[in-house]
Order: sequence, then structure tokens, then C-alpha cells
Amino acid sequence: MTSTPNFWERVHDEVRSASERARKEAERALRSGVLQMDLVSLRRDRNRAHANLGERVLALWSQGTIDAFTEDAEALRLKALVQSIEGLIAAKEDELRALRARASEPSSH
Repeated sequence: MTSTPNFWERVHDEVRSASERARKEAERALRSGVLQMDLVSLRRDRNRAHANLGERVLALWSQGTIDAFTEDAEALRLKALVQSIEGLIAAKEDELRALRARASEPSSH
């Protein structure tokens, strides 16, 4: 009769363990999805900033003042914007890689 409580304790522990693993996997999947959506958005923003920077360069070229590119406030602002977005993309990609690496590690259960 003493083995019955041990059996139910083991069943309870297994259910709790499985529930915890499922919860962690769901959190990981959600975080991964959020990161992927952030990356899509950031890449779109970077493409738009590249296009705007290209338009600015073309405008300077058309005006014959392309040499003023390094002093043009708008061009410098757009360049800084592209660089900051690229930094954000790199950080999100690193975070996503780390998340995937943790997910592929064998569990310690």
C-alpha cells in the first residue's frame, strides 16, 4: 500500500515536469516569433532608409553638389539612421541565434 502514494507522487512530478517543459517551449516559440517579426519590420525600415538615402544622393548629384554629401545634414541623418537600424538588426539576430541555440541544447531532465 505504501507504493501507491509514491506512484501518484511520480505521476504528479512527471505531469508537472511535462507542463513546465511545454510552457518553456511555448515561451521560446513566442519569443522567436516576436524576434522574427521585429527583424522583418527592421529590414523594411532599413530598405526604406536606404531608398531615402539614395534619393538624397541623387538629388545632390543632380544639383552638382555631390561633394557636399559628407556635410549634408539630411544625408548624414539618413546614414546614421541606416547604421542604427543595422545595429538593431544585428542585436535581434544575435538574440534569435542564442534562443535557437538554447532550444537545441539537450534538456537536463
